Amino acid sequence: MIKTIAEINAGEFVKAYNAIAHDIQWTESGTKGRQAGLQFIDCEDPWTSAVGRSQGRELEYTNLNPFFAGTIFEQAIKQYKLGRTRLMWINPFSCYTVHRDTTPRVHIPMITNLGCYFVFANTGLIHLNFGKVFWVDTREPHTFINCSEIPRLHLVGVVEN
Repeated sequence: MIKTIAEINAGEFVKAYNAIAHDIQWTESGTKGRQAGLQFIDCEDPWTSAVGRSQGRELEYTNLNPFFAGTIFEQAIKQYKLGRTRLMWINPFSCYTVHRDTTPRVHIPMITNLGCYFVFANTGLIHLNFGKVFWVDTREPHTFINCSEIPRLHLVGVVEN
């Protein structure tokens, strides 16, 4: 369900994020956190197009939000062939609903701690370590929980398989 596909210098992602964080346009996800789109569908808002539920159109999010052009985030999108890529914060003491996605995901934890877990019915709690890139089969029922007192930030993008 989860495979490590690369080791990276995650500090470079955090440094790049910190350099632009004050200008990112976030969409709030209620009490759970917030998201910002790195990719969008033609004629839709570059910041909000990819956030929330995708309505089954995930592979159509291929246009790069111009704000991220020339950054390490654009490099990751190209390198891992990502679509519908987002930066996602999950607040402390938060949990997503159990759900299935229509496609697998690539996750790059940027700010995380040992209180943050994917939960799958067959495997239990799985922590994604800082400094690695993960392929996650989110077509299986799952949720994500942040059991800590610290917000968690990750980059997530859709892949075909």
